[in-house]
Amino acid sequence: MKKVLVPMDLSPVSEEALRYAVDCACANTRQLILVHVVDYLDIGSLGLVGLADREQELREEMVKEAQQGLEKLARKYAREGLIFKTRIVFDRPWRGIINVAIEEAVDAIVMGSHGRGKVAESLLGSVAGRVVHEAPVPVTIIRPKKMRERLINHWRHRGRE
Repeated sequence: MKKVLVPMDLSPVSEEALRYAVDCACANTRQLILVHVVDYLDIGSLGLVGLADREQELREEMVKEAQQGLEKLARKYAREGLIFKTRIVFDRPWRGIINVAIEEAVDAIVMGSHGRGKVAESLLGSVAGRVVHEAPVPVTIIRPKKMRERLINHWRHRGRE
């Protein structure tokens, strides 16, 4: 069974990656594992020090919201012969993605090149870049549609020079 991991931050770009993973006939995919990684540093940065009850409540809300989003996407992209599994983990995004890929023994990772942009991501390096460099399986990066169109136009004009 061919397993593909699709990291989902529930952004339009991550949904484009999911669409690609579902529609890519060449991959012979049988199971898609949708993973949402909650960065524990994001929770810590909210200033909830000393408010352990509120922090736990926030974690539970984030998990519930993410699970609902993943289940909705699994229903939307359901196809005969394709099994969906969802996972939510608390970790640094790149590390959580790689750990789930290893735990689930996936054959490949398909992910968006840009997620919910954060200042921290640009300072620490992109999640996609880190996964590409450190994942033990092939990684396919899906660019946002507008970026693909810009690049195509750029190369069309450059090719005429």
